[in-house]
Amino acid sequence: MLDYLTIADSRYLNPQTSDRYVRLYCRPRGLEPKSLEIDSKNGRAVAHWIGDPDAEAVILYCHGGAYTQPANAGNFRYLAGLVKTLNNKPRSRSVSVLWLAYTLAPESVYPTQLREAAVVLAHLIRETGRSPSEIFIAGDSAGGNLAFSLLSHLLHPQPDVPAVKLECPLGGVLLISPWVSFRTDYISFKTNATLDMLTPLALRKWGAMFLGKVNDSNPEADPGPISGDSWTEACLNPPSWWNGMPQVVSDAFVWSGAYEVLNDSIRELEKRFMEGWATGGGNLNRVRFFESAREAHVAPIVDIMIPGVKKSDAQIAIEEWFKGRLQR
Repeated sequence: MLDYLTIADSRYLNPQTSDRYVRLYCRPRGLEPKSLEIDSKNGRAVAHWIGDPDAEAVILYCHGGAYTQPANAGNFRYLAGLVKTLNNKPRSRSVSVLWLAYTLAPESVYPTQLREAAVVLAHLIRETGRSPSEIFIAGDSAGGNLAFSLLSHLLHPQPDVPAVKLECPLGGVLLISPWVSFRTDYISFKTNATLDMLTPLALRKWGAMFLGKVNDSNPEADPGPISGDSWTEACLNPPSWWNGMPQVVSDAFVWSGAYEVLNDSIRELEKRFMEGWATGGGNLNRVRFFESAREAHVAPIVDIMIPGVKKSDAQIAIEEWFKGRLQR
């Protein structure tokens, strides 16, 4: 199905992320929207609060959708539930989510989305007075790509995006099924082809739209193999790229499913990231790559949409990881 979904179809069928925030999160709960609109010398950005804007800790969240699709109901339901669960933990700092409503591709291409993420992060630090240690970065799928991109930018500033200075490491980063390579020739694309929702063609088309590498005469055509750069494609980087990461973020949790087509690329990144983290003086116990058997793409979020399904091991593991880092 994804192979045949055009951008025109998507825009007709799906409201933008900011509209969905109101329709899917605020209205069903009888809440007034709490949004952040930034227009600074470094750029513009829009983000929306899930939870109390004055919470002690904030999760800056980047949603998935291959950079071309808006946030969906599963995203909002999952994060609303996560915030509720984490705030019910005794002796824990209060926490909320700040949802980045980044501009979609192909209307805007890279590095627009990275610039917007950097603008919001800088706002949280400079304007709200929060320590970086009180800020978490999180994302699923393409949002995981953007989260990795932001981490890379903090360590190696992207030339076209304003740098963000940290006085101390961020509190942590959560990545769910991160899109870390634009290659579609990994073995897992074949072995998991019938087990996962993602397809090689859709990923190539949408990746090209995000990177601004489409065929101008037919933007929906298969662009063939595509590649990004060190900020957009984490798997391109050698271990040395990640050497300074312990000074950027204190802890990392990366979830993936064994039935994902992206599984091989995430495993590949794990080796390089862990090597760079250790070489840079980081404690390997502060980084966890968690792979769930018999689970496909973004399963912790998808599962929340299935009535009657109890919490999965992946959902519980993510909650426990956060709880450990929010303790007073």
